[in-house]
Amino acid sequence: ISFGKLTGSLVNLDLRLSLGETDGKTKVIARPKLATLDNTKAHIKQGELIPYETTSQAGTQVQFIDAVLLLEVTPHVTPDGAIKMIVKITRDARGSFRTQINQVPSVDKREASTEVLVKDGETIVIGGIYESENNETTQGIPWIKDVPILGWLFKNQDTLNIRRELLIFITPTILQAKSGS
Repeated sequence: ISFGKLTGSLVNLDLRLSLGETDGKTKVIARPKLATLDNTKAHIKQGELIPYETTSQAGTQVQFIDAVLLLEVTPHVTPDGAIKMIVKITRDARGSFRTQINQVPSVDKREASTEVLVKDGETIVIGGIYESENNETTQGIPWIKDVPILGWLFKNQDTLNIRRELLIFITPTILQAKSGS
């Protein structure tokens, strides 16, 4: 898990992210905005509910298990105007496929948590939640592709290795209360 601060303007950050998306190197999942009070936890959650069946004496029921990306933030404005934040990120993903009936699906969990101190309007980056995908496929003429030595002439084998890192950019801003309210 790595943590860092970005210097420069938010416009510059948006331009860099847009350029990365154009090149196919990055993908912005969401740009949520969240407001909360001092010392009050706020969260945002996005994901899916995975259905599975359970059987009991009452019959068969469909239940659900969460697989979500969850961001929890608890901010505190310090006397000098900085913002201390407790940040927790959870990235759940659908796990391996279950073949048995009445078995709860697996969910792969990745978590990062930290406590940071930033200035108003300063951007922090939290990274280190990785996801790897390795696929190997073989195509060719049936039966002939499986013949030792000769089979290599009649098949095509592809290996795909993908590694992704989830980066969370957080830019806290202190909202001033309107006078008279």
